[in-house]
This record gives sequence, C-alpha cells and structure tokens, in this order.
Amino acid sequence: MTDHTTHDGNSKRSIAGNNSDQKSVYSQSNREYSYDGRKKRTELGQILQILEYIGSSDNTQISSIARSNNMSHDAATRNCEKLVNVGLVTEETNHDNKRYKLTSGGRSFLNDCKNFEDILCKYSLCHALYH
Repeated sequence: MTDHTTHDGNSKRSIAGNNSDQKSVYSQSNREYSYDGRKKRTELGQILQILEYIGSSDNTQISSIARSNNMSHDAATRNCEKLVNVGLVTEETNHDNKRYKLTSGGRSFLNDCKNFEDILCKYSLCHALYH
C-alpha cells in the first residue's frame, strides 16, 4: 500500500498498492477484462462489488461477501482488509464472527464512483470504463 498525504495533512493509504506510476482510479475502473477467452474482474471491479454488497446487506460476514461476489474466501478477505486499511470499511468482531460495515468515507467513495460513471455516460463515454 502507498501512503498519501491529503490536503489537510492526514496520511491515507492507497488501495492500488505501491506502484508510483499507477493510473488514476477512474482509468483502472474496468470491471472485466479478457484473459485466455474468459472474463476476469479487475481488482477495482471486485472492490466496488464488495463495497456495494456491504452497503446493501445485513449479512456482511466474509463468507457471505465471498459467495455473493463469486470469489474465494481468501480473495474476499484480502480485499476487505485493503478496504479496512484505507478507511472505507470497518471490521467488527463479535464472538469470533467478523462483520464489515461501510464507513461514511466508503459511502462517499462508492457514490463518487457511481457519479463518475453517470458523467461518462452523459457524454457517451461510459464504454471507456469497460474496454
């Protein structure tokens, strides 16, 4: 993860990792790409699906998150840990059960992504997110 300092001096961590040449979140928002003739979701696509699920479900245990997003338990756990580390999701443990909840920042991030997609579609550019 990469640390970034915001305009208010707080340090934030990047979801994408530590590649200093990384593209913006918007250019990485392709949710699927083709690999050996099969469709694969990008990491950002997986993260957005997890955020949407956590924001709309009462059952946010890792097994439910993994099952609903058709990913392995390990992949769901890794993605949820990233979301916790950057402050988009909180983790609550009760009797050895972990549950995840969206933070206000997570809701804001998800809304910003949806608004950006709407703006692209308004200008007939929404295909740019998927190709």
